[in-house]
Amino acid sequence: MTTTTRTNNTAYIKKAQGKFVNKYVVPLKIGVLSLGILVFAATLSSIAQDPSVRFIDADGKTIAEVPAQHQEKQVYLPVDAMKQVIDPATTHQYNHPRKRLTLKTRGKEIRLQMGKSTVSIDSGGQTLTLTLSTPPILIAQRPMLPISFFKQLLPILNDVDVIYNSNLNRLQIRPKSTWTPVETDNTQNLAVIVDPGHGGDDQGSEGSTGILEKHIVLKVAKQLQRMIKQQGMQVYLTRETDMKRTQFERIQIAKQNRGRLFLSLHCNASFSPHEKGIRIYLNNPKGQIRFPSTTKPALTGQGLKILTQVNFLKQSHDFARALQTELNFLTETPVQIIDLPLIALSEAYMPAVVLELGYLSNVEDLEKLSNTEYIESVSQAIIRALQRYISSVNQQILQQ
Repeated sequence: MTTTTRTNNTAYIKKAQGKFVNKYVVPLKIGVLSLGILVFAATLSSIAQDPSVRFIDADGKTIAEVPAQHQEKQVYLPVDAMKQVIDPATTHQYNHPRKRLTLKTRGKEIRLQMGKSTVSIDSGGQTLTLTLSTPPILIAQRPMLPISFFKQLLPILNDVDVIYNSNLNRLQIRPKSTWTPVETDNTQNLAVIVDPGHGGDDQGSEGSTGILEKHIVLKVAKQLQRMIKQQGMQVYLTRETDMKRTQFERIQIAKQNRGRLFLSLHCNASFSPHEKGIRIYLNNPKGQIRFPSTTKPALTGQGLKILTQVNFLKQSHDFARALQTELNFLTETPVQIIDLPLIALSEAYMPAVVLELGYLSNVEDLEKLSNTEYIESVSQAIIRALQRYISSVNQQILQQ
């Protein structure tokens, strides 16, 4: 039984045990406790979200994880990051009245001034002047270097290439890439075949915004075509417009142009909106699902010989791993390589992969694949994978 009484204008609740409890004090305690929990949770959240920049090598291995600070939508790193990333012997001096920072590393003297974009690099009596896209600044009276300092100076100091992923705060340092094909008797063998899937009345998957798979993959294919040509390589698209091609026609284009590599571009879809990420598929008869073999005999220089795409499975795996390494730089969801018996690739007598760029049925992937900058970054990652793969093939040729 519970009764309520009032004493000195204060309401009390009498419980069965005979004790009186102030009914206003109880909610107040609960409110204070809730507020404390919220403050504690907010503190934990701010600690968990403390930004950092991860420096990685060409294979995605971490070189250093450097604490960072954000100021006016820019990322800044402490001066000590130079020791972690460039040279452990790096020294620095900071002149507070003049706001001048001097760094000494690898026989070079680098001079900067807070709030100014100009950088002077002295090396052996020669001076190089560089303009940063973002100037260094003071944060809590400490000199801080913008991420552009590392993006622009690392290639000069260490003769490397630098790639920065601003979404994931990853900066990759890699050897300068070269794309020098090994000369053979028939340079047509160096052709890359890019196959944008679907087309015409075959639209492929469709996102909730109305964006179509056939348009996304054609956009990526055309960017790859332009980039590969810039590298002096031969490239052929199985379709260059919004037209339908049969699988037979696609393979014939690859064969007629004596392709060295076949890359088929697609987008994924799933009944589950949670499925997301990039997938790479290989044609492997010993994969998870089995289909009847459609392999046919083909004429070669030695006479009649049975050719199958699986003859190129190792090379396909090599290219798939190169794609996986480069595309992992763009996403927190690891890129998967999946072996399946794929009829679509069974008659491509060359190394071949199917690259699914993401799930149009997933909100995050759909947003990415609708973004022109992301599509550009995916294309660049594919180009880097081609460079990586062809470089390894060239080395094997030279060793023979």
